Amino acid sequence: MDWTTFTLGEALARHASDRPDALAVIDGAERLSYAELHRRADAIAHGLRDLGIARGDHVAVWLTNCAEWIACWVACARIGAVVVPINTRFKTDEVRYILKQSDARALVLMDHYWNIDFLGMAREIVPGLSGMTPGRLHDEDLPMLHSLIVWKDAEAPGCFTLDRLAAHGAALQAAGAALPEVHPEDPIVIVYTSGTTGHPKGAMHSHILLRNANNQARCMRIGQDDILLGHMPFYHVAGCVAQVALTLVTGNAIVPVPHWVADDVLDLIERERVTIFGGIPTHFIDCLDALRTKPRDLRSLKSAWIGGAPVTPEIALAARKALTIEGLQCTYGMTETTACTALSEWDAPLEVLCDNKGKPIGDFELSIRDPQGREMPVNREGELWVRGHIVMLGYYRNPQATAEVMTPDGWFRTGDLGLFDEQGYLKITGRLKEMFIVGGSNAYPAEIERMLQSHPKVKQVVVVGVPDQRLGEVGFAFVQLHEALGHDEDEAQQALIEYCRSHMADYKVPRRICFVDEFPRTPTGKIQRFLLAREARAPAQVQS
Repeated sequence: MDWTTFTLGEALARHASDRPDALAVIDGAERLSYAELHRRADAIAHGLRDLGIARGDHVAVWLTNCAEWIACWVACARIGAVVVPINTRFKTDEVRYILKQSDARALVLMDHYWNIDFLGMAREIVPGLSGMTPGRLHDEDLPMLHSLIVWKDAEAPGCFTLDRLAAHGAALQAAGAALPEVHPEDPIVIVYTSGTTGHPKGAMHSHILLRNANNQARCMRIGQDDILLGHMPFYHVAGCVAQVALTLVTGNAIVPVPHWVADDVLDLIERERVTIFGGIPTHFIDCLDALRTKPRDLRSLKSAWIGGAPVTPEIALAARKALTIEGLQCTYGMTETTACTALSEWDAPLEVLCDNKGKPIGDFELSIRDPQGREMPVNREGELWVRGHIVMLGYYRNPQATAEVMTPDGWFRTGDLGLFDEQGYLKITGRLKEMFIVGGSNAYPAEIERMLQSHPKVKQVVVVGVPDQRLGEVGFAFVQLHEALGHDEDEAQQALIEYCRSHMADYKVPRRICFVDEFPRTPTGKIQRFLLAREARAPAQVQS
């Protein structure tokens, strides 16, 4: 099927027509068929249109993973509006920044969840909200925002409720109202980068992201009978594209997970007979730890991707065995490249998975370039460039940032270092900006981390470069242990440094090791390297 001619709404409509009773969403006690999800999305679409939301307008969605999130995205896509997913862990100022930068005209939000008062934060964002007329908000700092819509049937002064909006939309549709024509090239989502450094940037994607969702489904052998665990946050590209869009393309069922708790997730996989999983290494580590305490029957699992950080052989082997996953596939992708760029094959040799290798999953271009932009030969490291349908349309209202990463002829400069081997596998070796130079020699954190994590007592590692008077820069490692190394910290540090010296060139060996219980993370679970780098470069650390 040619997904270049399909829109998100048409993908759902096709399954609602062909398989109306097939299960689409398993959201707690609620089970929605494709026909029911289709009707729900249509009703919300008509309701939004009656509020004045038109083609090209932006609708912010501040919801946890749930059926409503999926219905709202399809609804917006059906009227040509663009969804702006908002991180559910953001605080007031962070949400205000996204609403303002994205020019959002409406905000769909939760009232309370996880003991968080989302509505209270909304009242801080829009002072005087309770005294305003719904649909006629006015705030000098957010001149575009005119409507707040609270999910389900939650009542709040100054706001609409999503259920009433949908009911009104359904009535309009029954009276003969029609939806406007939309096109595959229209933007449908602005996914903001995680904001680990500076302000988040909004990567725009069109309906054409369906092509890559279909490519991923094909490579992972996902079909209509599968049940996919939707635990990656839907505000993240891995959630909205690699899980929600993939489901709407394939016609499988998705199980939204509102909050990651490994024990709860494993119970859910066992109870719902989930077949498709995936996540960053941290998700797998959490599951392995939970299974040691309470075993489950996970034989339903068939396929899973793992990526977002280096995958060690220890994690890969343990995950395949303990989670009984037949097809564990290493993945690489970015917000700007529609989630998945490369995957190891379903039946690739184990060493391919353990070496973090993958092959492009679709008809787009990848190239390894030197600092002057010249293409590098096989087995030569350089920056990965990407061109084709998976690349974003650009950063919303940020032409300078777009120009910094996009070449005039359409190449996206990822900032990731990698190489292609003789078999055509892409291997990501690190981040261009994370590389540090020790006495004139390039040192790559990913390589050093991978070696340190091969130690049986090491759980996870982050390596950063710090200034050194003699060598310019040296390595500083933050290490999380499975179990103690020696009787005290000095003995443990020395043991790991000696281990490094016996396995790698001396310039790569970290000069200092700091043991940690946990790493600072983004809400999606990615380690915030910039905070660790700041800590490592603090005067107290440098002088010690």
